[in-house]
Amino acid sequence: MDAEVNRQDLTATLPYLRGDLDMLHVEFTARILGDEVFDKRCTRFRNGRAAGQVPSLHCEGFELVAHPSATVVNRLDELMAPPGLLTQSDALRSYWAETIPLILRLSEAREVLPLHASTVRYSPALRNDKAMTPAGWPHVDYDTRESEVQLKETLELNGALPAPFSRYVMYQCWQVLSPPPQDFPLAMCDGRTVKPGDMVPIEYHMKTAERDLIYQSSGARFSPRHDWWYFPDMTPQELLVFIGFDSALGDDFKTLHVAIADETQPQPVPRISLETRYFALFE
Repeated sequence: MDAEVNRQDLTATLPYLRGDLDMLHVEFTARILGDEVFDKRCTRFRNGRAAGQVPSLHCEGFELVAHPSATVVNRLDELMAPPGLLTQSDALRSYWAETIPLILRLSEAREVLPLHASTVRYSPALRNDKAMTPAGWPHVDYDTRESEVQLKETLELNGALPAPFSRYVMYQCWQVLSPPPQDFPLAMCDGRTVKPGDMVPIEYHMKTAERDLIYQSSGARFSPRHDWWYFPDMTPQELLVFIGFDSALGDDFKTLHVAIADETQPQPVPRISLETRYFALFE
């Protein structure tokens, strides 16, 4: 533990989107952008383990919590199996059952529902052509419009008819499935330091045999006010929870996130990580 606390802040090159861009279109299956769209900036990432006051969901918009998972320990192969579109494996349902009580406790919400969208990402070093790699530029996954679409779909898929609610929050969870130190840790930006004018709308086109749709997201332009953090040496017994969208704050609060290369590690472990998402409903 002392080694973690004494780790220095990390400096890495961050590929922001160019400031003159108004919108981007990305094919979801590839999720690759050319260097011509980036404004690369040398960026400092504060070590969230070494900070005097650690980041929290209620301030910065993200928090690292202990989360031992029996599903991760006992059903890892099932969790890592490629899912079909909108399918929910028994192992994923087991993982949700472990995680929803944590989200309820952290949020103090009335109820929490899981989204169908879950993803296992693999480091490029593993050369898994059938899986998604870590996201390579600062972004948020949901804006107001897309969060409303996802909430409607989540209620339908869960067969939920909730009592009226005044607010909803999407919480996103990130859990490593590989041991530390990872080659591409996830970095988070203090949501209070991101302004609407920093964002560039992105359209992701997803076409499969079952669906052909456009998914709305956003990337970020550079701003010197952005305050970046990371948590080195995460273990499969920890969970990084962050706000994906808060209807009470709308598009004025953005927890940007991005995978960064940790070149301070002489022999990093190729990262494998699980992402899950949940809607919390409030009275």
